[in-house]
Amino acid sequence: MTEGLNVAYVAEVVRLLLLDCGRDVLLEDRAGGEVIIVPPDAAAAPDGLLPVFLASGEALALDAFGETFGLKLDRDIGAFFSWRVEAIAAETVSEVLLATMEAIAQATTERGIMVLEFPRVFDEAAARYEARRASK
Repeated sequence: MTEGLNVAYVAEVVRLLLLDCGRDVLLEDRAGGEVIIVPPDAAAAPDGLLPVFLASGEALALDAFGETFGLKLDRDIGAFFSWRVEAIAAETVSEVLLATMEAIAQATTERGIMVLEFPRVFDEAAARYEARRASK
């Protein structure tokens, strides 16, 4: 039995992917219209946007494979959106990153990686999974 993945390692790989893709991570205030560029370090941090990226990736993994990769989030009032990544039970980095990279791709527009698109990615994947499960 494995202890899961090293969260700091996953965060670093996601940070490097964000740097390599050449797209800004954008957090938009829909009410005021202000757009904030989130630096890759903050975006990929376990108490940054990593929980958002991984949760959407996990929903896509569930939709595609019928299994999650064992993401564990903990409440952290000081974190972005009040959640941080505590653990990832997956055995391989690839099973986490493939789904997470797809989530990032689905949340990307011509403007950049739109943080407020991740709930849509999550919801659509969850709805597909639930529809298939209900039809069995």
